[in-house]
Amino acid sequence: MKSKFSLDDMHLFQLVVQYKGINATASATGMAPATLSRRLKSLEMALGGRLLERSAHHFSLTEMGKNYYTQCSPLLNDLHSIAETLETNQHKLCGRLKITAPISLSQRWLSGCFFDFAKRYPQIHLELVLSNHYENLVEQQFDAAFRVGEPQEPNWIARHVWTTHMGLCASKSYLQQVGDILHPHDLTDKKLIVAEPVTVWDLKHRHSGEVVGLNPQSRFRTNDFHLAIDAIAAQLGIGLVPNYYFRATQDDTAELQAVLPDWMGQQRPVYLLYRDRETVSARLRVFIDFVIEWTQTYQII
Repeated sequence: MKSKFSLDDMHLFQLVVQYKGINATASATGMAPATLSRRLKSLEMALGGRLLERSAHHFSLTEMGKNYYTQCSPLLNDLHSIAETLETNQHKLCGRLKITAPISLSQRWLSGCFFDFAKRYPQIHLELVLSNHYENLVEQQFDAAFRVGEPQEPNWIARHVWTTHMGLCASKSYLQQVGDILHPHDLTDKKLIVAEPVTVWDLKHRHSGEVVGLNPQSRFRTNDFHLAIDAIAAQLGIGLVPNYYFRATQDDTAELQAVLPDWMGQQRPVYLLYRDRETVSARLRVFIDFVIEWTQTYQII
């Protein structure tokens, strides 16, 4: 059985032909002449024939060597070109980034990050897959993913980029009907809207630290925050939802108004996941850095 040889040995043979000798090749590559000769001998043994006629004062290709060089050089050149192209693509700020993120988080807040990134890096093409389900990151070949809550992907790097804050809100019209609400206990006789998975309301005062836990008896219950917001806007009651649904546009004319703004609901971390730390592409690196910068600037508390 013939011994195996590597592409490196083939490449060394190509260089020896191009430099017209072992000593010249050794000088150009920094490899010891004896090591280079041994590698060439190993290649010849694997092929079962002599490729070079060499002595102290003579260098030439055998017939087999000529044929081998003619057939292998285009292949090696193609491989070298492919490697250069891949390396260039890894370091250029262009190409595709495939990202997945939760629907509500993106529509109500994170979309601004995506839009600002696209404006700053127009040569990087964002492919966004919005889903409230945890997509298979490997099978669908995602470059990065946003996760709310502790991530379940052990082989991915998780960077904490933000923390969602839950807050109470209602429509301005509904609040005008029910009068003053001064403490969480005042909610017990109000119409309440519950959005799963937050079925227990743990409220903490921002300044005093007082904690109140409520098990709301809901008039309207859903497993979708977006639908809960629509129900709140339709004057069906008061709901506990992520602050990005109403804090970003909070003003005197907004239809949705904060209820008990000094009381915070549960907090959940938001992570940005990506696969590798050492081999991350330039386009993914600038995306990660941009997300961290953007979320620090545009946090909604």
